[in-house]
Amino acid sequence: MGDIGAGSPADGGGRRYLLDGTMASLGGGRVFIANVVPPLVALAPQDQFKLIVRDDALAASIPSAPNLEVESLPPGGMLDRFAFAYREAPRRIEEWGADLYFSFGEYVPLTGSVPRIATFQNACVFSKIRFGWPLYQKFRLALLRLLAGLSARRSARVLFVSQDSERWIGDLVGLAKHRRAWLHHGVTVEEWRPRELPSRAARPYLLSVGSVYRYKNFVRLVEAYATVARESSEPLELVIIGDTVDHPYREQLLAAIEATGELAERIRLIDWVPHEEIPRYYAEASLFVFPSYLETFGIPLLEAMASEIPVVVSDLPVFREICLDAAFYADPFSSDSLASAMSRALGDAAERERCIGRGREIAERLTWDAAAGRLLATFEETLKEGC
Repeated sequence: MGDIGAGSPADGGGRRYLLDGTMASLGGGRVFIANVVPPLVALAPQDQFKLIVRDDALAASIPSAPNLEVESLPPGGMLDRFAFAYREAPRRIEEWGADLYFSFGEYVPLTGSVPRIATFQNACVFSKIRFGWPLYQKFRLALLRLLAGLSARRSARVLFVSQDSERWIGDLVGLAKHRRAWLHHGVTVEEWRPRELPSRAARPYLLSVGSVYRYKNFVRLVEAYATVARESSEPLELVIIGDTVDHPYREQLLAAIEATGELAERIRLIDWVPHEEIPRYYAEASLFVFPSYLETFGIPLLEAMASEIPVVVSDLPVFREICLDAAFYADPFSSDSLASAMSRALGDAAERERCIGRGREIAERLTWDAAAGRLLATFEETLKEGC
């Protein structure tokens, strides 16, 4: 570890942590920043934190605190983000007198006198699954994978958001066990718990939430829904909420919806919903379905369990880690398997109620406060070991 920065214990102050959120612009990374920073700074009032993001709305959503400074940079593309990480961030570290640099993304400065921690949570960068990407996307992911490998070698530690991703991504990049750390994302239960008995019987629908991206597996979800809806005695609907990241896949999704024939009018594809309105969609849903076949965590699962609705999820190690015995599992590569799990969740009242109860217990345990505690402990352990 390099020289002790300004404001360090040597001069009677606390530690100084530079938090770089400039790589996290949407999805789980953005949610992570918005929810873990407030309890993190509250846990360490003696320390100073500086958060840098590229999103004015995100910056404004972070509550002010005496030991927190938030800076929002202008939006930028991939080249701007790497220019900041590799050229600007080292200067900021020195000028601000940081004791430790933490990135909410996969990329850290390649030089510097203080310990650096990267967060590896973009599964798409590391996956060997053949997605059928166009040439540009293949090149982009290959470059990101190369740079992530450099980050892993230059980081004192790499943080993962599940034990499963810590295992397979850590092994993939050849990261020593002692340089790995993990924490689970969290949920604020009070924000998602229904405030009154939901009117699920009035307009029953299945809900899924996630960006429109091919590994989110929405085409198979639509196929499975069509099977279940045709066998249902009531007019079941499907609601998918998610911004479009993968435009070619959106076209496939729209074609799959059209192929359901008369059921297409019961399928709602919603690009954007104000954050304050999303809990209502959960609360009024009969079932939450998360068919993704590649994830490092899956925050919507916690939101659904906190909302006290049954969950159907892909049978992946990471989801077994999160949901334990609180979900109905299905093969994500089989629309028939998804349909069967959805039918069981809708038809088996006793098992459905049991899963709801277990899900509530899990959501109450996996909080953002707990995530913040593990993150602060990772900072302190890294500094203590002089990495």
